[in-house]
Amino acid sequence: MLLLAVLVTSACSTPAEPPPSTPVPPDPAAQALEAYERFWALAQEAYAAPGARDWAPEAAGVASGAALEGLLRDIRNYAEFPAHTEGAVSRAPVVADVTDTTALVVDCVDLGDSRLVADRTGEVLDDLANRVQRYTYRADIVLRDDRWLVDRTDAAQDEPC
Repeated sequence: MLLLAVLVTSACSTPAEPPPSTPVPPDPAAQALEAYERFWALAQEAYAAPGARDWAPEAAGVASGAALEGLLRDIRNYAEFPAHTEGAVSRAPVVADVTDTTALVVDCVDLGDSRLVADRTGEVLDDLANRVQRYTYRADIVLRDDRWLVDRTDAAQDEPC
């Protein structure tokens, strides 16, 4: 009889609710890497069509400081020449160091079949025979106003990867 009472009681009881989940704090390394990827995606899009629109507002959403200045300067130079990039660049970024507010991303940039091409003549402007094909690229990422932004970059062409 006791066994029957236990079975009836357990069959009629409601299942226990799982404990409330606690929010997982954001991972600074993942956020910094995502910011770096947004920076590269925007840069590649802008270099492919530098005169297509004003890139400054979008650039300010992915970069700050020297990285923002350099990105806008390159876009402006391409647009004024005029020239654009074609082809693919491959990369392999990793977060080398991270705190709650800063990160260092180290990347291996492979220029692949990318080219800088003059808009008017179609001439390839890169010195393809002498350019460094693969090099180390570093980016300092900072957290500002709840946004991760690329703040400084260094293309170390003397450091093959």
